[in-house]
Amino acid sequence: MLRFMLLMPAMMLLYSGLFSQNHPPVLGNVSASANWNTNLLTVEYDVSDAENDPLEISIFFSDNGGKTYSLTPLLSPDGDVGFPVTPGPARSITCDISALAANMSAYTVRLVAVDQQDFDFQALVNEVDSNRLRADLDFVEGVRHRSTGPVHLQAVRDSLTQLFAGSGLYTNEHTFVYTGGYTGRNILGTLPGTNEAEKVVVVDAHYDTVNNAPGADDNGSGTVGVMEIARLLSRYPAKKTLRFIGFDLEESGLIGSIQYVTNGIPAGEQIEGVFNFEMIGYYSDQPNTQTLPAGFDFLFPAAYNEVVSNQYRGDFLTNVCNTNSLPVSNLLKSSALLYVPDLKVITLEVSGNGEFAPDLRRSDHTPFWDSGNKALMLTDGANFRNQCYHTACDTFENKLNFRFMSNVVKATIAAAAQLAEIQHGDWATTSFQNLVDTKSPQPCELQAYMLEDHRDLLYLQAGDCVYSNISFELYDAKGALITNQAVTVLPQSAKTVWIPELSPGVYMIRLSHRDGARTQKIVVR
Repeated sequence: MLRFMLLMPAMMLLYSGLFSQNHPPVLGNVSASANWNTNLLTVEYDVSDAENDPLEISIFFSDNGGKTYSLTPLLSPDGDVGFPVTPGPARSITCDISALAANMSAYTVRLVAVDQQDFDFQALVNEVDSNRLRADLDFVEGVRHRSTGPVHLQAVRDSLTQLFAGSGLYTNEHTFVYTGGYTGRNILGTLPGTNEAEKVVVVDAHYDTVNNAPGADDNGSGTVGVMEIARLLSRYPAKKTLRFIGFDLEESGLIGSIQYVTNGIPAGEQIEGVFNFEMIGYYSDQPNTQTLPAGFDFLFPAAYNEVVSNQYRGDFLTNVCNTNSLPVSNLLKSSALLYVPDLKVITLEVSGNGEFAPDLRRSDHTPFWDSGNKALMLTDGANFRNQCYHTACDTFENKLNFRFMSNVVKATIAAAAQLAEIQHGDWATTSFQNLVDTKSPQPCELQAYMLEDHRDLLYLQAGDCVYSNISFELYDAKGALITNQAVTVLPQSAKTVWIPELSPGVYMIRLSHRDGARTQKIVVR
């Protein structure tokens, strides 16, 4: 009896904890119907909230497939929008779309519901799944080199593309030409911010390997870390833009990230912080498993003493920053301390852009440093810990520790979510078309769309350009290929393509042509 009475307070605390967590609202059945005779758009939706909190409903409009939502101020939304909106079914918003009437285009509508409650970062951190990291790495592992492993290199690219697109992110490739005519491809998935979309938080890793290594740690571990964070953060709206990047050709001299920083960042964007994963899977709690580069004791005496006092154990994450990036570094450290106390973090701060410590400039954070942006390299120490670095024994069975890997991902997702100002809410998209006028969309903007009453017809449109030898691959939400075809699209016209009749649901289409490729989501109702 006494034992039961002693247990009661703990049980009551656990019970209240289970039921005190506030759940975010959930959007469903979002649809958009345009009447071009009256220039009126009606957006209908259901929204639920477990606690019946009053909601803030925001609506955004895009004419470039969800890349940006700059049309919103033109359309004067009215109805069940703004704050407060009571949760319930059959909510409706109307918009004046006369400003769009002259443009033949496909439009994306994004609806955001927020209950203005505090976000539970610990609950988010707890959702990081080491088993999912292991399963992803089981696929990613393998030579991913343009000459010795091109097939698996492309398979990993496709996996990143499908994951980003399937998570509702605006998905595209940033391409560039490298030696020998090789086309480098950085894979991008973007969740536009709701309040300050020009401010961007980046989580990245390079997905390529050297020519003779399966690259489980270098850098399959970083790649699957990006995949896991993209899965989890893409479910929520954020005030700032979140971008997930898989960089190509890191092993050839940071080529992919240099090209992106030089040519791929849109004008007007402000990089708030970069979390660059560079090998995050190797861990050892055995003495003398961590070595240090020459001069480490002189450059970083506090870190040196910490490693020495711990008998050179390779049991910590190295958090590398320059002085400009110190605020992001401090956020990562505090996030680890608060949400992942089992993760030991040692921070290395360099002045300038780290020119005096070249070993700390060997990854894709460096071009961001050199361009004045804040960036971290998060690493297990590479060749100073993992003896299989750049060799055939770099497999996940060779001492990769998925608990350590998941802890690194947990600390990073907490920091990135805070920096992006993630919101306690939900978001959903739908689309509508204007096929009344014959004016083309933006020049050379290759787009795919479907009409609600023709589930077996796909329309391709190419603006003012001729795209010959276009190939497209249509996938269902689970990534299964439905059909693939090659077509030619003429300028200022829509190409009609017969496809197998689709059931209602979400599909992904990958459009490839001579100058690049893009993936977009198609919703069939």
